[in-house]
Amino acid sequence: MSSYTTTARQYAKAVVTGKISTGKWVREACQRQLDDLARFTGRDSPYRFNPTLTDKLGRSFRPADNLCAFIERLPHVKGPLAGQPIRLEPWQVFILTTVFGWVKPDGKRRFRRAYIEVPRGNAKSTLSSALALYMLAADGEGGAEVYSLATTRDQARIVFGDAQTMARQSAGFRSRFGVGVGAHNLHVLARGSK
Repeated sequence: MSSYTTTARQYAKAVVTGKISTGKWVREACQRQLDDLARFTGRDSPYRFNPTLTDKLGRSFRPADNLCAFIERLPHVKGPLAGQPIRLEPWQVFILTTVFGWVKPDGKRRFRRAYIEVPRGNAKSTLSSALALYMLAADGEGGAEVYSLATTRDQARIVFGDAQTMARQSAGFRSRFGVGVGAHNLHVLARGSK
């Protein structure tokens, strides 16, 4: 078990046992994850959690670990942590590993949608921006289209602006994935992603 999935499991157990105080829906999500980890085991299982997969270039990876490690290589772009690498909190690791770690035997994700509600000041824009960069460049989907939506254009611009700044500050990311940073878009021309 990886350190990310261990962190997520420890978080879920702490929530379920009451060591971490949360609302009803978070407790139920944690209990579901723990139940699913116990239930979906073996070769005949309809889902696998964070298995070793192979990308189109023949490289092995584990989906939940891959995503979390990717995000932790990106920099914070605002506030007192600006310029420092992102360090995911246990609740963030739980969400990311749960949503991205479960796959079907064919490697496709179990979950196609997730609803995440977090109070102000908990780095939602930072996490959303980093996740957008992953989906744009590192998820392996050709022609990926990633959009930032909100109730106002200004609100949507915050996530795009943060992703744009992260990409500009991460020369290794731009170089490795061939990401171009424009005034109004981010793109990977070689794969037709935008």
